[in-house]
Amino acid sequence: MFDGYANQVHQDPNPAPPQQKVLRFDKGYVKTLPGILKIVQLLCNFIGFICIKISWAWLSSIFYNILYWLGIIITGFIFCMYTFHFVEKYDQLPWLKLEFFYCAAMVLAYIVLSIFATTVGENGYAVGFFGLCAIIGYGYDGYLKYKAWKRGLPPQ
Repeated sequence: MFDGYANQVHQDPNPAPPQQKVLRFDKGYVKTLPGILKIVQLLCNFIGFICIKISWAWLSSIFYNILYWLGIIITGFIFCMYTFHFVEKYDQLPWLKLEFFYCAAMVLAYIVLSIFATTVGENGYAVGFFGLCAIIGYGYDGYLKYKAWKRGLPPQ
């Protein structure tokens, strides 16, 4: 008996090529929780910088200026990396691990310098408040990065 179907080889159509990862601006990142945390961190850094500049304590001002400007530059850089999807394009780098350790270092530095600025300066209470807000922002962001890192999730 002739079976015309037995000799036919089923070929799947050509699979689609993998999606090309392109750099693009994503204004929706600002509405996500990590985007909101980055904006809070940037605002706390900037407002705390203004508060420490009007303070009379020059010793705490030196260390706080270094911390604030490092925070503004690095957090702004990370914010731009996520907003323009650099993190998605270059996903072979350990973004979550790097950002977790950065957040942990910023939390520890803010704890030490906020206590120092609050006890030394006259206007230290405002600096301490914005330092506390930055501690909460960096701490929660670091916690989210740690959870995602341990689960093996992609950074973006």
